[in-house]
Amino acid sequence: MSNWVDEGWWEFDLNRYYASFSANMNITCDSKNPTATGSTMKSGYGINQKVSASVIANQSSAVSKPQNAVSYFPEFNYKTYWRLLERMGGGSFEFKKNNYSTYKNRTHFTPVWFPNGSYEVNTWVIDSWTPMGMLSANLTDTLNIRGSVWDDWHIGPLNLKKKGQNL
Repeated sequence: MSNWVDEGWWEFDLNRYYASFSANMNITCDSKNPTATGSTMKSGYGINQKVSASVIANQSSAVSKPQNAVSYFPEFNYKTYWRLLERMGGGSFEFKKNNYSTYKNRTHFTPVWFPNGSYEVNTWVIDSWTPMGMLSANLTDTLNIRGSVWDDWHIGPLNLKKKGQNL
């Protein structure tokens, strides 16, 4: 039987490695919202979201592009319920088509009861893998809520005359 003896003649190559991750998001009022103005809308209407993310590395074969984006909402205290965004390609993500949207838009409906003020969405872009682990980003964007969808809806005649007047 022969024994191997380590005589300390090891050579190593230094390969410097870097990766840079960037991401941004933008929420907007849904295009079918008839009363939205800029970044102000009424509760009960939908919002759209676009997320873009990229990773740059000196060894591109060693990293993966971001694979997922998950959005959390204030009506659920940023816990319990969330939405996984659909990967659109090229590092971009959007809401999946909403079956409850009349036009099947990529929208998230704000709750009718949401109070006036800021409506902030938090999104976590994840699953961009490197040899050293996962790269991710936490993003936020805000719209303003003023009023509700019920302000725009009316059931009944618009021009009611006072009791006793001829119609």
